[in-house]
Amino acid sequence: MRTRARTFIYSTGLPPPVIAAACAALDLIVREPDYIAEPLRKARLFARALNLPEAQSAIVPVIVGETEAALAASDVLRDEGFLVVAIRPPTVPAGTARLRFAFTAQHPDHEIERLAEIVRMRVLRH
Repeated sequence: MRTRARTFIYSTGLPPPVIAAACAALDLIVREPDYIAEPLRKARLFARALNLPEAQSAIVPVIVGETEAALAASDVLRDEGFLVVAIRPPTVPAGTARLRFAFTAQHPDHEIERLAEIVRMRVLRH
């Protein structure tokens, strides 16, 4: 039925707006290489502020240990205005629950510095 029913034949194709957005993103990459480098620069700013290894991508994991600690830290950061997801078992091994920090070009440096200070004082201190 999937290969013969008209409603299913083209159901795997991407919608035109998704294709347009992908094309616009590729154009942006070519036109603005400095802007495209910003997420990694900001991740490195955050990692340096916490004496973490140099970030290799715009995503910086911070291992906090137990699931409860990661969830509590995520709540603390949410209350401070930051969306930071707790990654916990079974996604990662037991005892290695972590926070996943993801940076974009739009995150202001002063907010990244404030985030690092909150992590240092209220997350990593425990």
